[in-house]
Amino acid sequence: MGIFFQCKPTELNSVCDSSSKSFKDSILLLLTSSERFQFCGGTVFQKRVRTPRFLLVSNVGTTSATSSISVFRIDSNTGQISAVNGSPFQLTDRPRFTITNSSGTIVYVANVGNTSVSTLSLNPENGTLSSKSTDLVLPSTPYSLVMDPSEKYLFASSETTQQIHRMAIDSSGNISIISPATSTSNPTAGAVGRLAFDATGKHLYVGLTGAAANVSGIQGFNLDPLSGTLTSVGVYSTNENNISVAVSPNGQFVYGANYFSQDVFPFVRNQTNGTLSIQTAVSAGSAPAYAIVDPLNRFLYVANSGIGQGTISAYKIDQVNGTLTSISGSPFNSGFSPIGISIDQSGKYLYTSNTQDGNVSGYTISETGALSPIVGFPVSAGTNTFSVEIVSY
Repeated sequence: MGIFFQCKPTELNSVCDSSSKSFKDSILLLLTSSERFQFCGGTVFQKRVRTPRFLLVSNVGTTSATSSISVFRIDSNTGQISAVNGSPFQLTDRPRFTITNSSGTIVYVANVGNTSVSTLSLNPENGTLSSKSTDLVLPSTPYSLVMDPSEKYLFASSETTQQIHRMAIDSSGNISIISPATSTSNPTAGAVGRLAFDATGKHLYVGLTGAAANVSGIQGFNLDPLSGTLTSVGVYSTNENNISVAVSPNGQFVYGANYFSQDVFPFVRNQTNGTLSIQTAVSAGSAPAYAIVDPLNRFLYVANSGIGQGTISAYKIDQVNGTLTSISGSPFNSGFSPIGISIDQSGKYLYTSNTQDGNVSGYTISETGALSPIVGFPVSAGTNTFSVEIVSY
């Protein structure tokens, strides 16, 4: 917890006097009601590990009739999941990727079918999904979504252009386009893969994709919190088709997973200006498509999505330079063609969406980073599963 006060002399011996009973009573009351609040001219932040409640799985389908979002309730004691009533919820525009706001009430969905973003309401009690507003059609097909930590802006990468689409989020959670879109500096004239912010929301990192045998990379941007404008802080070459990017929660490291060259590049991140310094790459499995760092900054996991038996590569992170060492037992078998990963905030459970199987795999994470399958998995989800997202409260 961080507490930053700016008490004035006239406020001493009052509610803002830290030695007074009224100060202690007031701050204890606020601590039990909110994770972030204003108090005595300052801001109080307290970090709370939330409990996983729902698992959202996007099913792209092959037609509008087979496209949906599956919602499962998570047993926080075992990691096992069960479908909520009404699941899967049909979305006719072929949903590919979901991202949920921090309160767990609004879900944004990137759709392949009509190049749009849907805004859905999520019932935090029973997990049902319903339409909140009309779909926002984008100029090109969205691949991935990310929100800045303040939840003022939503960004969508384009799978067909070199652009990032920017959207403003109003106080009701509705979205509107901010023009123009931000162009990337993709060295191979490819498109844009996954997106990731550092925890402060100051810098956005994007994967730059490209055809086989062409060097791609990662581009970093500075976010203007007042306008949503993105300004490049650098382009960093990795290898062939850098489709995924991950930022460690502590902001020290950035990782790029390269789909065609089948490797992962670590970077040390300058937390002031957002620039990156490349470290030694490591090999991954077939077609690495998603990378994620566990919430405790210990391990990196990569979904290897090649056709047939899929795997999850697991690495221990060097806390000084971010370099990666393969964990004993890695890679771990998953379903066929895993393409999404989500880890709960305690770092205890990991789930993958397996596209070719249309199901979800679940694992517990040991102290060493090794993965052990949870009893009852895999669980059927839908046709062409893509993203998987844990929603916690």
